[in-house]
Amino acid sequence: MTEAGGMPQKILVIDDDFANRQVLQLVLKRNGYLGVFAEDGCEGLQLAKETKPDLVLLDFFMPGEDGFEILAQFKADPALRDIPVIIFTVLVREESERKALEMGAVAYVTKPFDIDQVITCIRRILP
Repeated sequence: MTEAGGMPQKILVIDDDFANRQVLQLVLKRNGYLGVFAEDGCEGLQLAKETKPDLVLLDFFMPGEDGFEILAQFKADPALRDIPVIIFTVLVREESERKALEMGAVAYVTKPFDIDQVITCIRRILP
């Protein structure tokens, strides 16, 4: 998928799992997106500031700060707060999903994730 200027839309994936990053890299590329990848929240926040992604896929369970803390930092930063964030996690609890959405996430996808579901979710958010 491309922006109006013809450049592919950029998606930042923040996930400490190497295999997830590899799969998402292939899937995003195959669907016309440019993937940018971070291994943890700190690196993800820095890359978001540098690359200005169109969307973020944020894992909730990583070393250091958890997804709630990283999401809060995204939403507190004026330069990042308007970037849509999709949470993807193994945590399947209604209260976690509700809290993430209340904090500003635009979607909540559980792992193991279905690639078609992830792409459908991205396409719904990035026309």
